[in-house]
Amino acid sequence: MLLPELSSSLRRNGANALVAFFHGRRRLLGDVLCLFSSTGAAATPKPHFMVDYLVDSCGFSPEKAARALKHVRRIESPQQPDSVLDFFKRHGFDDPQIKKLVSWQPRWLSLDVEKRLAPKFRALRELGFYESDVIHITLSNASSLNLRLHATLLPKIELWRSLLGSNDVLIKFLKRRLRLLSCSVEKCVLPNLAVLRDCGIPESKISVILKQHPAVVVQRPASLQALIDRTEGLGIPRHSGMFGWALRILYRVNEAKFKAKMEFMRILGWSESEFLSAFRMTPSILGASEKALQKKMEFWVKEAGCQPSYLAHHPVLLMCSLENRLIPRYRAMEILKSKGLCSDDKSPYTIMCLSEENFMKNFILRHKEEVPELCEMYASCCNRGRTR
Repeated sequence: MLLPELSSSLRRNGANALVAFFHGRRRLLGDVLCLFSSTGAAATPKPHFMVDYLVDSCGFSPEKAARALKHVRRIESPQQPDSVLDFFKRHGFDDPQIKKLVSWQPRWLSLDVEKRLAPKFRALRELGFYESDVIHITLSNASSLNLRLHATLLPKIELWRSLLGSNDVLIKFLKRRLRLLSCSVEKCVLPNLAVLRDCGIPESKISVILKQHPAVVVQRPASLQALIDRTEGLGIPRHSGMFGWALRILYRVNEAKFKAKMEFMRILGWSESEFLSAFRMTPSILGASEKALQKKMEFWVKEAGCQPSYLAHHPVLLMCSLENRLIPRYRAMEILKSKGLCSDDKSPYTIMCLSEENFMKNFILRHKEEVPELCEMYASCCNRGRTR
């Protein structure tokens, strides 16, 4: 009704009619504006109480709380999330740890404590895990609380306990956030174990691989097969006793790092073929730091008078401790040689690879009468190495 009247007035009196029109109807206009104002206010939804809850009780920022709301919107009262937070506190979690858990999985605030959380914590304790262990399992493998207890979580823990040998070893690797509980047993772990057995690796060495690098069997079977092919391509056959050792070393050393280490050893005096030969005999040389390798190579070449090629044929000499074994034994042998108590036919490899007990018996204690100071010198040299 207002629009036709306003339109007619504008045609008769022009713009002045617009002022007169609204001047006479100020009360009506005010009512209309109030109507729109009240409608707008009614359209603004009241913030969900969980937004404030996440901020006040869980340490969320307002922005993060707003983003997390979609996971907790169905919670109807504070009693529900209170029960979850109280549960974690009663089981030894401190406030920063609880904040971390809720930050990762806000929807856990909606879990039924007695049906979803308590049974899992109780089952883990019954398996022999301490309260601190359960905390580590939860913090390092947050997805574990999403697993079904009897169908998935417990079978996985039992499997890994049997493979690794103890709760302590399992906890050690769970702390490293390895995907032991989140990976598929059927699609990854069991097929990978079968592949290792098919390679001829004995159970004892598979056990060593698992206890040192369980991630080897957590990866996709295709990735493990590629690792096996790479190991064979470097000249280590499957039936070799070094195959399992090389496999777990190469898992941590990609091709770029392998080539970089080969180039570094070339600078120190090895040819490519000597490096590959040394790797086949002592795969762990790939894991040694360049600084340590350089110091040991300099010791052998400059002080002991060995050729780099000799070390390539006996690479284990580069893996012995410089301070605790190489220098003390070398000093002791030099003293014995200077007094004519030891011939030069003992190779460095033979001397350095003796057990500590046999070295003491055959070289130190045997000559304690002729060289009384030898035992003290050797012990002092070893102690200096241990304190560095």
